[in-house]
Amino acid sequence: MPSTGIQTKESALNLLAKRHEPFQEIINRFGLLLCRQAELRTELPLANIHGVTVDEGRFLGGEALVSFVDSEVFAAALKAAALRVWPVTGVIFPALAESLTDLGRKLDADPAWTSLCLKVVVHGEGEALDLAAGQAAVSPDFLLMALRAAYGPCIAANRPALLALAPAKLWRNPHCPVCGSDPDLAVLENHPDPSEFLISKSGELWHHCPVCAHRWRFVRMICPGCGNQEHERITRFSLPDSPREHIYACEDCHQYLPCLDLVESSENVDFDLAALGLVHLDAVAQSRGYFPLSPAPWTAMGIAQKQAKAS
Repeated sequence: MPSTGIQTKESALNLLAKRHEPFQEIINRFGLLLCRQAELRTELPLANIHGVTVDEGRFLGGEALVSFVDSEVFAAALKAAALRVWPVTGVIFPALAESLTDLGRKLDADPAWTSLCLKVVVHGEGEALDLAAGQAAVSPDFLLMALRAAYGPCIAANRPALLALAPAKLWRNPHCPVCGSDPDLAVLENHPDPSEFLISKSGELWHHCPVCAHRWRFVRMICPGCGNQEHERITRFSLPDSPREHIYACEDCHQYLPCLDLVESSENVDFDLAALGLVHLDAVAQSRGYFPLSPAPWTAMGIAQKQAKAS
C-alpha cells in the first residue's frame, strides 16, 4: 500500500475492499474515518507544551509522555477535531448520529464537561469517564469510542514535539511511549545499521499505535498484554493465501495482536490503514475465542466477527 496522500489512501482502500470482499462494507466505512483522522493531523491547532519537563526515569519505567502534560492544552484541538470527526462517525453508525451531534454541542458549550473528557482521553481517568458519560446521558463505552476518534488526530499532530522531550528510542514497553495506548499492529521488518555486520533474518518487531500513529520497537515473542514469555503459550496462525499476515495470540490472557511480516518485502505500507486491512484475521481470531489487545471500532463492537459468521 502506498504511504502518503488522501487520494492515495482512497485508492489503497479500494484495493483492500476488493481483496477482502466479505469485509468490503467495513473497510469502506471505517476507511472513511481513518482518512479523515489522518487529514486532520496537519490542520489542528498545536498544544502549548513549552516548559513541560519529563522525568526520564519515570518515562523509561513506563509512563507515557502525555502523563507529564496538562490535559487542558488539548482543549482547542479536541473541539476542532470533534467538529470534523464526529459527523463521519455518524455516517458509519447512523443510529448514533443524533447522540454524536448532542455530544458536539455539549463539548462546545460546557467547559467543565470538556475538561472531564480531556482527563479521560489524555490521562485515562476512569472516574472522569463515568462522570462525563453520566452528565451526557450516554454509556461510558460509547463516549470513550467517540472521544478517542476525535483525540487521535490531536495527539498525532503533537507527536513530534512530545517525542523531543525524552529519549524515546530507548523505550521498550508494550504500550505507546507518546500516548500510552496499546498497539493495534505488530510489524516484523529490517532496519539495517551500517555499523552492524550481521542482520537478523527474522527481523525486528515494531508496534504501531492506533491513536497517535507512532511506531516503536518491542521485544519479540513476549505477550504485550500480560507479559507472558513462554513461547509455547503464544500461538501464531495465518491464512493459506496470506502467509505474511498473521495473528499472535496469548494462551494465558487470550488477547491477540495482528502482525505483518515485511522482512523480505520492499512494499510501502500505509500504517494508518494496515490494521483495517487485516480485519479478516480479526474475524478469525475472535471466532477462536481471542480478544483484541487494542479494540478498534470494528473489533470492539464485534463487527468483524459478525461479518465473518455472515459471509
